[in-house]
Amino acid sequence: MKIALLGGTGDIAEGLVLRWSKAGHEIFIGSRSDEKAKGIASEYIEKLNDLGIESKIHGMPNADAAKAAEVVIISIPPEYAAATISQIKDSFTDQIVVTPVVSMERHEDKSFVYNPPPHGSSALEIKEALPETARLVSAYHNLPAKELSKVEEELDYDVVICGDDEEAKEVVKKLTEDMPNMRVLDAGPLKLSSMIEAITPLIVNLNVRHKHHFSIKFT
Repeated sequence: MKIALLGGTGDIAEGLVLRWSKAGHEIFIGSRSDEKAKGIASEYIEKLNDLGIESKIHGMPNADAAKAAEVVIISIPPEYAAATISQIKDSFTDQIVVTPVVSMERHEDKSFVYNPPPHGSSALEIKEALPETARLVSAYHNLPAKELSKVEEELDYDVVICGDDEEAKEVVKKLTEDMPNMRVLDAGPLKLSSMIEAITPLIVNLNVRHKHHFSIKFT
């Protein structure tokens, strides 16, 4: 499958790129800077080559990456995500779009708290920025980026997804299961994404306080 990661130079993007490349998918790294995108793509290719894994990774501007892909991951900082999508809105048709975006703010004591936009969640803010034909799914909010990038390790985590398009959610489920030991739990419609997003600052705070890579596992 052809997968674009807009803002594909960030932390969570690296793990997704490496794991999906290992599973045989073609990856398009998007960035505001074509030069930066190509440089990061080369770094990912080199990392995979060192592991004996062949890959098809390309770097390009965000707009071109979105056009090239069947699935688009929005791995852009929350303060820029909706605005960036609005600027390249014409690059989207009926692609499946996945948002792990969470709006958080950091307090003076260095703790993070959930700070949703007026729409109620980052997912709903991004939905408004996309054309109606795009099929949005929220997922991957709570995966620890450093652990995700250790491509040779299996991660025994649950990934909770929300969305209004059942076919799109099924595609995201299959892509997630391409990363060994991951389990997908469908939480329902996109309007419930705020519940999943809101857990993320708690996990980040626990990671910082205990110097551990926490995520979610429902039993």
